[in-house]
Amino acid sequence: MLATALQDHATNADTDSGDIMKRTLLVTVFIAALGLLAWPFVALVRDPHPAGRIVIATGGADGLYHDLAETYRPELVRFGVDLVTRPDLDGFNTLKALVVDADSGVTAGFVKGGFVGGQQGRLASEEDRQWHEKDVAALRSVGRLFVEPLWVFTRRDETLESLRAMAGKKVLIGDKRSGARKVVAHLLAANEVTKANATLIEDEIDASGAPLISGQIDVAFLLLPPESPKVQKLLRNPALRVMDFAGEAEAYVNRFPYLTKVVMNKGAVEFSPTTPDTDVTLIATTAALVVRKDLHPALVSLLTNAVLRHPKSGFDKRGDPILFYRAGEFPSASDSEFETLAEARAVHASKDLPVLMRSIGPGLARFGAPFAVTAFISEHGTQLALALIPLLSILLPLARLAPAAYNWTIRRRLLAWYRRLKAVERRIKAADTPVTLAAAETDLDAIETGVGEIRVPLAFSSQLYDLRMHINVVRQRLATRTSALAKVA
Repeated sequence: MLATALQDHATNADTDSGDIMKRTLLVTVFIAALGLLAWPFVALVRDPHPAGRIVIATGGADGLYHDLAETYRPELVRFGVDLVTRPDLDGFNTLKALVVDADSGVTAGFVKGGFVGGQQGRLASEEDRQWHEKDVAALRSVGRLFVEPLWVFTRRDETLESLRAMAGKKVLIGDKRSGARKVVAHLLAANEVTKANATLIEDEIDASGAPLISGQIDVAFLLLPPESPKVQKLLRNPALRVMDFAGEAEAYVNRFPYLTKVVMNKGAVEFSPTTPDTDVTLIATTAALVVRKDLHPALVSLLTNAVLRHPKSGFDKRGDPILFYRAGEFPSASDSEFETLAEARAVHASKDLPVLMRSIGPGLARFGAPFAVTAFISEHGTQLALALIPLLSILLPLARLAPAAYNWTIRRRLLAWYRRLKAVERRIKAADTPVTLAAAETDLDAIETGVGEIRVPLAFSSQLYDLRMHINVVRQRLATRTSALAKVA
């Protein structure tokens, strides 16, 4: 009985060896899969990623910055990113919120061309140079957006042909905190027009132009897009004219990289009455959208994509074409004042988001996943794919061996019974007493019972039935040997 029990135990162990092997493999695969699933969440805890939120300072330009920023909102929301606009911040206050006030929460803002460029060089004050080196270096560009000409309005009877002619004049140079004032002051200083030889008034002219017409002031500077209602009204005022930079425009462009030249042709504003009544050459800047340099790369890519997909329209709110607009010119990654972020350049070059972000971002947002998940996958997904390549080079050959390994596992279970059957056959052949044959018969019965209980896949049924047939063959030999010993007795 003890021998039979031990044999049954061995039989069960051999029979279950394949199941144990399969269970071990399944547990290993499960642990590996669990590790892969847990890895992003562990990484997110160790390396927090951004909330889905961009705060843009949109003040200035007669509300045109704000209107443009609002066109970005649907594209950002599609990826689970909320857009917060701050129309109360413009000019110097925008830079202050971005680089000085760490608690402002502002991550991006519109900046006039030349506002920062004028804070360096021999014409800048020591305070401006320190500000530029210390704080403005913390900003990066995602692109230039559109042209903003420098409008120099005078009375119709004035014949000013150069900024040097502003000496001795009463000049409106723009609000103290505005970006326009910085640019104008820098250009006037280049022409040696300062507070010492001119009356520089830090204020802006209204749309009526009344202070100019009445003689309270002699010159008014504006740095606004051409579709600005204020600019359009002043251009149509017959008592005013715009100063022509034709003689020096190229020199300004060569000396100040943030400037460009544009020409307002005769009749470009109105044909009747003809406005302007002659070609007028202007110098212009280009507005930039800047961000903190530590803004997460995924947010930079997403914001740049929104800028590219929603450029400034070539028509104003009334449907009229905008002066100096050339399709495809903006947005542009070229920036002479700020370093353009690599992620922004990549989006400008490809005209689209990185593959992973554009593939999974909207779907994750629809399922309510935080933007941090999209950002993490976009940032590390490629690295993970590259890490899996050598692993796949190992797993693919192993996958080819899997069927053979599985077949071996099943055959091993059957071979264990064959080993026992072979041992019984040898005992029958060597048996010389009825007692020995009886013991062999008991073992043979145990084998037959055990084989009747095992389960194998359908594809291995023929081998199972072969085993049962071979058990019957051994049983016949047992009967023959028993009969022979009986005759001898």
